[in-house]
Order: sequence, then structure tokens, then C-alpha cells
Amino acid sequence: LSQSFTDIENIPVVKYVAVAGRNVTISCPGVNEHSLIDTLIWKTTQTVAEYVNGLPLVNNPRITLLPDNFSLHISPTSSADTAEYTCLFNDRHSPEAIADLLVQDVPDPPGRPLVVSFTSRSVDLSWAHSQDARNAPVTNFIIETR
Repeated sequence: LSQSFTDIENIPVVKYVAVAGRNVTISCPGVNEHSLIDTLIWKTTQTVAEYVNGLPLVNNPRITLLPDNFSLHISPTSSADTAEYTCLFNDRHSPEAIADLLVQDVPDPPGRPLVVSFTSRSVDLSWAHSQDARNAPVTNFIIETR
């Protein structure tokens, strides 16, 4: 099932930033504790959670659909949870807003250092960047000597 939004440029984006390993709760825009919800679906590129026939359907044990306001609760987060989330309810074809979740984690370590050149007083080192920055790009390195 593919979902196309009629006017995606005019849909507001709500940004969420989380640290990997912590919890995050994403509100379903347009839904509150007084809303009457028959059906609801949370999606990224695939379905994340659904509410159908009075029952929440979630396939990931880290994800919960909160019963009072249908918010999506992720516990704990990982960098793989980074995505644009949409919440569609009661057969609406476009979301009230897009929830843009960025989960930052510790980047992979750099490659092993390679001595490029050296003198009696200095050494030039080189190394490969991290394979995966995990949404937290490295901005500097600290080199310690023993």
C-alpha cells in the first residue's frame, strides 16, 4: 500500500531529536485525548503501528502506541529509528504534520592510524573516517600519547 500526499510542500514538519538509548514519544498531530479514533496508522517507508477495531497492532517490541493520545513511544531509540513519521487517522489521506525524528548515536571508530611520515620531533598520521557516523558526525579528534 503506497501513500501519496496531495500537497506535501504545505505539510508542516515537527522535528524531534533523540539520543540513542533514550526514549522518545512522538505525538500524532491532530489527535488528542478527546479525539474519536476509528483507525490510525503510523508510517515511515513502512507501517510502524496501527490501531484497528479497537486494538493496537505493533510489530516491534521497542515501540508502543500510547492508548490515551495514540502517540508513538520508542524505548529505547537507535540510530536506525531516524526517519520521517506520519500519522494518518480515520481514513485521512494526508497527515496534519510530518514528524522528522533524528536519533544520534556514538559514531563508529575511525580506521587504524597510519604513519605517513615522521621526524625525530614529529609524526604525520592519517586514518580513514568512521564507516557510520550514526547521525553524529565527527568534528574533531583528540590524540593522546603514552
